[in-house]
Order: sequence, then C-alpha cells, then structure tokens
Amino acid sequence: MMAATLKNASQSGDVCASTLKVQSPAKINLTLEVLGRRADGYHDLRSVVAGIDLNDSLAFQRRTDATITLTCDDPDLPTDDRNLVVRAAQMLAKSTGCREGVSIELNKRIPLASGLGGGSGNAAATLAALNRLWGLRLGIEELSQMGAQLGSDVPLFFALPSARISGRGDEVERVDLGWSGWVLLVFAGCTVSTADVYAAWSADDLDDRDESPADAITQARTADEVAGLCRNDLEPAVFRVAPRVQELHKAIGARVQRPVRVSGAGQTVFIPFDDRTEAEDVRLKLQSEAIGTGSCLVRAWTDPLKIA
Repeated sequence: MMAATLKNASQSGDVCASTLKVQSPAKINLTLEVLGRRADGYHDLRSVVAGIDLNDSLAFQRRTDATITLTCDDPDLPTDDRNLVVRAAQMLAKSTGCREGVSIELNKRIPLASGLGGGSGNAAATLAALNRLWGLRLGIEELSQMGAQLGSDVPLFFALPSARISGRGDEVERVDLGWSGWVLLVFAGCTVSTADVYAAWSADDLDDRDESPADAITQARTADEVAGLCRNDLEPAVFRVAPRVQELHKAIGARVQRPVRVSGAGQTVFIPFDDRTEAEDVRLKLQSEAIGTGSCLVRAWTDPLKIA
C-alpha cells in the first residue's frame, strides 16, 4: 500500500541505500462524473478509482552531484523535463534544497495515453522513492500536495489501492471497495489527448441520472454489480476525439454480454470479472478476432506500490 510504505520509509531512518527499485501502478476509473467546468479552466470531478497490477518499473541510482537523468525503454517517451518523472525529481530537489542527484531508469508496461494514469503514477512513485533515497523524511500529505502541482491525477496514487477523488482530481480520500476481482483491459492503439477530451466535453453529454454511483460502487460485491454501476461522463468526448476508441467499444459490446467502459480520458476499454478463467476466455476470443491492438488481464484492488 503506497501510503503505508511512505510512512514506514519516512520514519525508519534508512537513508543509506544507494539504489531503489519501484513498481509504479496503473489505475482504472470505475466511475468518473464530470460536474461542470470551473472558473480556473479545470473541471469539477467525482470519481472512484482502483489500483491494478499493471506496473511500470523505475530504478533509482543515487548520485553525488546534483544531476538528474532519465533513460527509458520506450523511444516515444521524452526523457527531459517534459517527462513527469524528471519534473517530479526536480521539484522535490528544489523545494527541499536537496543537493543530491539521481539517475533514473524507467521501463514502461502501461501504454501511453491509455487513461490508466501511467505518467501520473510514475511521478508519484518518483516522489516516494526519492523521499527515501535522499533521506528527506517528508510526510504523505506533503508529497501528495507536491504531486498535485505536477498533475491532477498524481495525488490519487498516494491513496491506493482504492480511492475517491473530487475537485479537479486533487482532493483524495482513501476508500475500501467491497469487490476485488479481475479486469480485462483492451487497447485501441491510438493516442488520446486528455486536454483535447476535456475541451470536447459538453454538458449536453450528460444523461438525466441524478444519483451518483460513487457510494454504491464501493459497496458492490460482485463484478456484475460493479459493471452495472461503472460510469464515465467523458466517454462521448473520448469518442469524438478518438473514433477508434468508439469503434473498439462497439466491437467489444457486440461480442460480450457485459457492460463495457472506457477508463478516464484514454484509449483503454475495460470489463470487470469475478472469474479469471471466464475473463481469459473473453480475452482470447477478442484476440482471435483481432479486436483491439492488444489486451491484458490484471488483478484489481491490489497493494500496488512496492519499493525495494
């Protein structure tokens, strides 16, 4: 659990390590309600998110100089200060006056622009790891507030395995879910800009439902109950910005007799299951018919962050 790990690290006094390895988790939005546009240009949101065991990995090597470097196995990902990992390290060093540096190696498994929070999770993991590696002893709340300056999704990774978010995404409350099962992820294979999706969102996209599913979904016990409560108010905007996601959504819906949802503002379509074998059968069926550009089966509501 991320918060517990950070608490232990900040109190342990163990600052002698020269290397750390971190598993940086993905998330899915079980519910995502858009309540309206804010005066600051952001949107007011209400969402229940769950951590999933699809992870990027980051390795941190302590440096004696103040240099911060990043290498990545994905050539499409920038490794300068356009990357949230670098920006997180720079912000932490500057805000604390730390004069140490770090060499970071990032190995990506979470697809880019997928709505699974890969970049935000990487930033949160970087803050957590460097807090320990550099012996800074910052608390969870301080790291979370710093993360909010990097991106709206960053703070939620300090509250996993499951959380409720509000505001522009920076107000986070840890919650327990009644369900923990399997999630089938299927990817459309296209880049989806979060900014473009929010710009394309319209209040006309909302239906007439008055009751929020956020409370009920935390009490749901089965995958069927969860699936019936899943909601994403951004889906119409995602479909306008990225028609390939809409095509994928329709193709899966025509072949699987279960509700299908998009996670966040990305390219990923997901379906919850209780039974792993059933989920794998569906995955193989979609794969045999060349539905989507890739898929994977992951466990939901796990303990996602591991620092070693």
